[in-house]
Amino acid sequence: MKIGLIADTQGSFDVGALLRHVADAFAGVDEIWHAGDWGTRDVLDGLALLGPLVVVNGNAPDDPHYPMTVERTIVGRRVGMIHNLDTRRQRWAGEFDVVIHGHSHRWRDEQVGRTRFINPGTATRPQFGGTERTMARLTFANALEVEKLLLPKFARSAAI
Repeated sequence: MKIGLIADTQGSFDVGALLRHVADAFAGVDEIWHAGDWGTRDVLDGLALLGPLVVVNGNAPDDPHYPMTVERTIVGRRVGMIHNLDTRRQRWAGEFDVVIHGHSHRWRDEQVGRTRFINPGTATRPQFGGTERTMARLTFANALEVEKLLLPKFARSAAI
């Protein structure tokens, strides 16, 4: 099972260019997971055209149509996804083998105790000290494989 991970796709950028890049990078994934903060609906609509899409609510926008958390079992691993992994959610996170999160706009792939924490970073707008535009591909096999994917800066445009 392969999952494409993306998060924090906010800001002013060419949505069409982002989606073309994502389509190439996520070719062959079984699902795309967005860890919150998509900015405009065009991003989610475009990602949904690429394949099955799993989304958690974020804060930009805060959209109650999406759940705050997603919990699944994938190839025998308990996987959770949340946008903001703040201190109130640490206990929740500790119940999983893998936790996917966003919010910080910074790449993270770190094992803490039994839990592997993965933040795909931001695909469009580095902030909070981050400088890279990133997303990830996860492969669930005997070992969990995490690939960090770098993205270019997309020109400012609303055209798809």
